[in-house]
Amino acid sequence: MQFNILYYGDCLTIMREKMNARSVDLVYLDPPFNSKKDYNAIYKDETGRPLPDQVEAFTDTWELSNERMRTIQNMLVLLRQYHVDEHDANFLASFISSLVNSQSDMAAYLAYMTERLLEIKRVMKDTATVYLHCDPTASHYLKIVMDVVFGKDNFLNELVWRRALGGKSDAGQYGRSSDRLLFYTLSGEYYFRSPRLTEPSETTNLNWYSKEDEHGKYASRPLTAAGGSRGDSGRPWRGIQPTGHWAVPRLLTQRFERETGKKLQGTVRERLEILAKDGYIDFSSSGKPSWRRYLSEANLPRIHDLWVDDGVKPIARTSKERIGYPTQKPLNLLKRIISASSEPNDVVFDPFCGCATTIEAAERLGRNWIGVDITIHAVRRVARLRLQDRLHLKEGDDYVIDGVPLSWEGAYHLWDQDPYQFQKWCVEQVEGFVNVKRTADEGIDGRIYFDMSGKSVLQSMALEVKGGGNVGINAVRSLKSVLQFENVQMAGLIVLHEPGARQKKNFKETMVLSGDVEINGKKYPKLQLLTVREIFEGKRFEMPHPVGRTKSRYDSDLINHHSS
Repeated sequence: MQFNILYYGDCLTIMREKMNARSVDLVYLDPPFNSKKDYNAIYKDETGRPLPDQVEAFTDTWELSNERMRTIQNMLVLLRQYHVDEHDANFLASFISSLVNSQSDMAAYLAYMTERLLEIKRVMKDTATVYLHCDPTASHYLKIVMDVVFGKDNFLNELVWRRALGGKSDAGQYGRSSDRLLFYTLSGEYYFRSPRLTEPSETTNLNWYSKEDEHGKYASRPLTAAGGSRGDSGRPWRGIQPTGHWAVPRLLTQRFERETGKKLQGTVRERLEILAKDGYIDFSSSGKPSWRRYLSEANLPRIHDLWVDDGVKPIARTSKERIGYPTQKPLNLLKRIISASSEPNDVVFDPFCGCATTIEAAERLGRNWIGVDITIHAVRRVARLRLQDRLHLKEGDDYVIDGVPLSWEGAYHLWDQDPYQFQKWCVEQVEGFVNVKRTADEGIDGRIYFDMSGKSVLQSMALEVKGGGNVGINAVRSLKSVLQFENVQMAGLIVLHEPGARQKKNFKETMVLSGDVEINGKKYPKLQLLTVREIFEGKRFEMPHPVGRTKSRYDSDLINHHSS
């Protein structure tokens, strides 16, 4: 199986068809839930304003569609196929079904996530670990799913990460400023190296290392350890009876031997005497001995399950690290996770890679990686901003993009494999935005947005995509009705298969009857046809320059507009 690869498509399909069982060492996933606001903000970043139709990538996923309902109805069969414990399988199937009437969006979401978590478990090595990043809206529901899929005994931690310094606070409740990370393994044998703070906290500096000499900050520590002793270490030394027993710290021994070049030997009290004569022990006015533990020698504190330290602080709004995703996570957050739960050359997998913070962190830490995203918009942006601009990687040499059609045959394969992804690809190839509803070849599949003089909001061209081989005149007539009943200025039909000469003539005659529309002083056909082969040739719909997309594609001096 290939690594350092960025897949375009649904991670469920990619895992089932492209990824081997027991092939990855670490999984980090940050799946979408409250995505409407998040993804509209991404498009606002591209267009300079929100899109009128609130277009998002994942909105439809949490609607209780027929497809999602079938998944819920077949949940028990699915869980058995993945060898989930029968009792746990019955419980989870019943639990999700019970939410259908009261919380249909949550039922749809949990069904979606269960399918993918089962496949994630399949591709994980027996020594692998998984971190699921979520907010408190769904974390408690997802933990139930994780307990069933991975086993409640394999739950390690629920980590709390402070994602915002301020946090949103509605009236009558506390501010919301944290996310959850659910940390699981597959077995008792897994790699984990506990992360430590990068520097001591201010409290540690004030309370412990409050003294200072020419060697730096230090804390006075006793030369005793708990527990009594009847031997040499339990006897008085220099007239002082130890509390517990005398002990020579390892750090103090190492410092003495390093600085003097002598070996520190003898009984505990004999070693203490040597250290005292050479000035390595301090004595209080009452004669009580202590040693100086320097901050520079001390192990930094281990990080526990509350992550509020500056090492993983939220990304500032003005940070150069930002690439336009409201849900973007800090690079250091992913570095901490990857460093703690994987070794160099291990395989790190992110099935919802989005803006690809995981990929950048894995690459910088010398890990192999696999990323998947369901929007071609994200894949393109990741390849350009993360892999090329930030990491200076070269496609083909350092990484591979898979699933983005590069030829008509590739587009046909995508249609045959996943018609919905084919529709999305067509829409985004012509600089459009995918429609809210998952239509699967039924209705408007997307829109191309543009400015129009005298209009305060963005105007649009409606898009319909047909991948089948028998596209009849009714498809054009249906698109014609869109002009009458939808708030659009134009409409475009994209077809995979080239129409025959007679068919194309009929299409054109019907489209011409719809007339033209004048926009910003120029006339454009209201109805237009574009084939996938023409898209690969660089042709596009004849229309004003789309808002928020690649300018060169619609510059008349660079390419020929395609007219119906």
